[in-house]
Amino acid sequence: MIDIKKLRVRDLMRREVQTVERTATLGEAALLMNRVGCSSLVIEPLDDSDAYGIVTRKDLLNIMVMEVHDEFVSQVGDIMTKPAITVAPALSIENCLLLMRVTGTRRLPVVGGEKLVGMISNTDVFNRLIAELNG
Repeated sequence: MIDIKKLRVRDLMRREVQTVERTATLGEAALLMNRVGCSSLVIEPLDDSDAYGIVTRKDLLNIMVMEVHDEFVSQVGDIMTKPAITVAPALSIENCLLLMRVTGTRRLPVVGGEKLVGMISNTDVFNRLIAELNG
């Protein structure tokens, strides 16, 4: 069994993170997610006083299919969650999962210093658990 207390975010995070400009259309964001096989995109801060944003597949589905929006929503910046909750690479997986549970999120951008260095999701942790169970 995994000794979750020994694992850190940096041990399980994916280092390739897909980003998108806040001015990208919802359709462009959906096509990018499909092309690269991801379920969320990070929006970089504009400057040092700004925060990271995030848009998920669920956000796009709610807007584009379920039409839970108004007529003025057309860009990623209009629907992104901002500020995105971020974690540091050294955070324990145990605390990361607790943060996900408390905030109702499934994925978190990983920021080292002020730089985006990865993405961690509950799927990453689950996959590690399955790998450990399979020996």
